[in-house]
Amino acid sequence: MLAQLTYLVKKSRWISASCRHKFSASVRRIAEPKMDCSNCTTLDPRPCPERAAASAGVSLWVPAGLAMGAAAALGFARFAYSLLLPAMRHGLHWSFAQAGSLGTAMAVGYLLGSLLTVQAERWLGTARVFVHGLLLTAASLLAMALFHDYGALLLLRFIAGFATGCVFIAGFSLAARAGAASGRSSLFTIIYGSGAGIGMVLSGLLLPPVLASEWNWAGSWIVLGLLTLFTIALAIPAVKRVPPMAAAAADGAGVSLGRLRPILWAYFLYGAGYYALMTFVIAYLHAAGYGQARIVDFWIVAGLAVSASMALWGPLLGRLSGSRGVVLTTGVLIASALVLLLQHGVAAVMLSAALFGGSLMASAFAHLDYARGLVPSHAWTRIIAAMTVMFSLGQTAGPLLCGSIADYGGMRIGMFSAIGLLVLCIALASRQRGSTVSA
Repeated sequence: MLAQLTYLVKKSRWISASCRHKFSASVRRIAEPKMDCSNCTTLDPRPCPERAAASAGVSLWVPAGLAMGAAAALGFARFAYSLLLPAMRHGLHWSFAQAGSLGTAMAVGYLLGSLLTVQAERWLGTARVFVHGLLLTAASLLAMALFHDYGALLLLRFIAGFATGCVFIAGFSLAARAGAASGRSSLFTIIYGSGAGIGMVLSGLLLPPVLASEWNWAGSWIVLGLLTLFTIALAIPAVKRVPPMAAAAADGAGVSLGRLRPILWAYFLYGAGYYALMTFVIAYLHAAGYGQARIVDFWIVAGLAVSASMALWGPLLGRLSGSRGVVLTTGVLIASALVLLLQHGVAAVMLSAALFGGSLMASAFAHLDYARGLVPSHAWTRIIAAMTVMFSLGQTAGPLLCGSIADYGGMRIGMFSAIGLLVLCIALASRQRGSTVSA
């Protein structure tokens, strides 16, 4: 195992040496070039000639490169913690509440990153926020290997949450912009979102051997940090090919969000329930007696399902009206947890993994798409920002609440409490009233 880690370190040095000069120049040049798009408006679906010309040649390799940011922000920095949690909890003698608190710390950081990303983009540009966020993510992951102090690890997870919040939102904006002029925004954002599954698969393949070695969880954080550095080298060429930004959209003034309270609070509950499940599912598999090989299989199948689900759910969600998309996708996520809790055996684990990964990101996109359809196009930015804040608040509360319940009633009860939050999410989303507004 030492030889494998040595190889990874040497590989990272080679990447650093070969990209050093180009990387520094790229980071300085990735700010969007200025372009006269004064005739562009959010209510006019036709791209101006300048943007149309800039986007006409954008290939699918651009969102694929940007997807490496989602792989790092979600797959490596956020989701992989579930794989490391049992080893960290055992080695550092944590309670479930303490383990959940690290998830809460990251969620608080993500909330702050979500709130500040728009302002950061005004100062630095979307591309710089994306790349600098990835750099901060890599640094926070590498630093996790250096500390055993609970407070220091909490701070590092907060920093990782802040950085990944900036990365994911900025990357989503870049992907949507890259496909906007040619009418392929949905396709480009789906490809971008699939990066989360890629990150899950890679972490599922690479981390178990490290966890089984003397390097254990500390070595695993080093591997995740090095992988994140590698994603930067892949993402920068894609960032440089994203077309310039159009004229600023209206801020949604005059649109009341009061009537959207049901879907806003539903997304809060979804964030709480999904993140609690994501945080503790691997610990539950350990407690249920499944071996490391079966847990790795669960993680890889879930990651593959995340990547595939973005394309499979898209056409179906487009045909469902009202809150049905939210109800269906969240219902599948609930079913994935129930299969794991009520059944035992390899078949149940694999079915749960497929359902879990197949609904995880799809349900989040279903919530956002439903909320966006309830307001006119000039208010899209405002409603998406409000939804993101509620989601982040839910992620903050979920792991801490369910972890505390697990400490008193056991891991099984903690998992059922997360399911209860998702059931409440469906109930609230179903109470949302209002017809879809055309752009």
